[in-house]
Parts: sequence; C-alpha cells; structure tokens
Amino acid sequence: MNKSIFSAAILALAICCVPALEAQEAAAAKYKVNFYGQIKSDIAYDLYGVAGDDYMQYVTYQKASERDFRASARGTRFGLDITDGDKVSAKIETDFLGLSENVVTSTSAGTGGSTADLRIRHAYVTLKAGKFEILAGQTWHLLPLELSGTNNDFFTGYSGVLWMRAPQLRLTYKASDKVSFAAAAVRPTRKLTDAEGTASGLPQGQVQAQVKVGRAKFTLMGAAGQWRSAFGASAGKKGEVLLADLGYNIPLSSVFTLNGQLWTGQNLYDFLGGIGNMGYGSAEVKASGGFANILIKPEGRFSFNAAYGVDNPLNSKIPKSATAKTKNRILMANAGCLVYDKVTVTLEAAKQVTEYKLPGGYEDRGNLHYQMSFKFPF
Repeated sequence: MNKSIFSAAILALAICCVPALEAQEAAAAKYKVNFYGQIKSDIAYDLYGVAGDDYMQYVTYQKASERDFRASARGTRFGLDITDGDKVSAKIETDFLGLSENVVTSTSAGTGGSTADLRIRHAYVTLKAGKFEILAGQTWHLLPLELSGTNNDFFTGYSGVLWMRAPQLRLTYKASDKVSFAAAAVRPTRKLTDAEGTASGLPQGQVQAQVKVGRAKFTLMGAAGQWRSAFGASAGKKGEVLLADLGYNIPLSSVFTLNGQLWTGQNLYDFLGGIGNMGYGSAEVKASGGFANILIKPEGRFSFNAAYGVDNPLNSKIPKSATAKTKNRILMANAGCLVYDKVTVTLEAAKQVTEYKLPGGYEDRGNLHYQMSFKFPF
C-alpha cells in the first residue's frame, strides 16, 4: 500500500514538473539570463562602542566595556541579469543584510536586527528606445555612484559617503558615450514602512548630469523632496529635503585612481547624510561633507585603498542632548590580496571620531575598527 502511494506521488510530481520544465526552456530560449553573486565573510573588532554593529555608523561610547567582536556572512548576495538582447532588460539582486524587528510588547521595547533576512538590493526593468531609457523598480539613487574603497557594507555612510537604493521611475537620455542626463521620481524615504516621507504625499525628485572628460568622469546630482512629521511637538510640520552632490572619478595613472564626492544640503537622512539628523519648519538640519579615496592597483594580486571622509551638520540647528551628533569623521586604509585568482582577502583598519553637542559642551568620541573579509565572486 505504501509503495503504491509512493509511486502515485512520484508520478504526480513528474506530471507537474513537465510544464515547469517546458516553461523554463521557453524562457531560456526567449531571454538571456546571467546568474551571479558573491560569498562574503567578515570578521570585525571595535575597540569602543559603535551604532549599527557591522555597519559602523558612528561612535556611541568611548568605553572599553563597549568593545565588540563580530563575525558574519550576511554580505553574501546573488542576482540575475535578464535581457531579450535588444530593448528590454531586468535585474533582481538580493543579500542577507535585511534585519527583522522584534514586536514591541509590554515587557520588551523591541530590538532591531535580531534576525538576518533576505532583502532586495535591486529589482527593476528597463526599456530602451534609441537614446532614451526608462527604468522602473528599485536601484541606486541618482547620486554619483562613487564609494570609498572600504570593505564594510555600509560604505562609510554617515561619514561623508552618500548612497542608498530606493524604488523609482527614471528616465535617462544618453546624448553620447560621454554625456548623459537622467531624472527620477523616487520613494521619499528609505524606511520600508509608511513614515514621515510617504506622509508628505509627494515623490522625491532627482536629476543627474554625467560627463566624461578623457578617462575622468564627473557626476552632478540634485534632489528635492519633503517629509511631514507625525510625532511629538513637530507633528504636522513639513521638512524640506534638498541636496546638491558632485562626484568625481579621476584615473591619475595606470596604478592610481582618485574618486570621491562633495555635497551640501538639508535633511539628508534618505542619503545617509547629516549623520541622520532631520528637522522641521525652521529647524531643518543643513549639512555639508564629502570624501576622497585613493585606489592603488599595481599589476599583480594586491590592491590598496586609503580614504578620508567627513559629515558635518550645522551645529546651530541641533539642540543639545546626550545623542546630538554634530560631526562624523573617518580615516580608513585597507589592503587586499587575490588568492588562487578567485578569493579576495582584505585587511582594513579605520579610525572614526564622532562629535557630540552635549548639555555640558562638545565632546569627541573615537573608535578603532578592524575588519578582515573574504570575498568569492561568481
């Protein structure tokens, strides 16, 4: 009897699989699909306390009792590039850096990040028509895609590097191989739930112009949007989001490349600027900053990066408190080695200093961060 049931189940499964296999074969014949990804493992040690744990956002306490050791493989990712070979293409990419939040109860305030979740990095489709391209879905902001050479998955956000991804509708015009223009309507908050950004009822507008001069590339980006507070004394007030950002990537020789960003704006939480400070009405938080990174890539298996970044909100717009962050600076250096032509092993050290505007005056809190990473792309 058991054998009969087992045989019937196998037959049913085989019948169900036939249409699925036929559909896969049809898709393979119609589209070109490229599977890619990376296995990434990180080991990190912080001499003092930092926010964001693996992300190293800013220094919280300069106390030896706050030191921390962590190991993680959550930077592992995989994705699919799909194209019809002509006018339609798409991408879906995911990793394990999403974080669950525990439910708040009468006995627990809730803790973010108790579980490593699969999350969307990119998920979009593009349609091409001559020199125009329409993109719908989630991908990078129109920020200059210039990042520091750090191996940390937060890319030194809150320390001068602006970056983030968001759902958007984007139009790009490629005037030539050297000049392009783009505009996008973007989800107005990086928070995944309805929040102050979506409460404005307005999309965020972004524009970008990019030009190549010889081997150098320059990107100028602007953004404007609005948040509306629903909490506390500022409930109902509007906060304007404004940003101007210049990115540069300049190969100095076959070995040295300089890249970075220079930016200024206000209420830059969505872009990891202003150390996350937001304000409403007359309390909108202005901030300026940027970073510079030098990549040294001689022939062979070794590479080196050194970077300095600063994020500097306007102090007068931030009230004194135990958590009032008014400046964040970072100095980072790393060395990478390609092993067996497949796996990159990177050793990195960074010094981060966060300035606080406390009731008793200003105070600098520093931390030393050490990280070793193993990355196997495929």
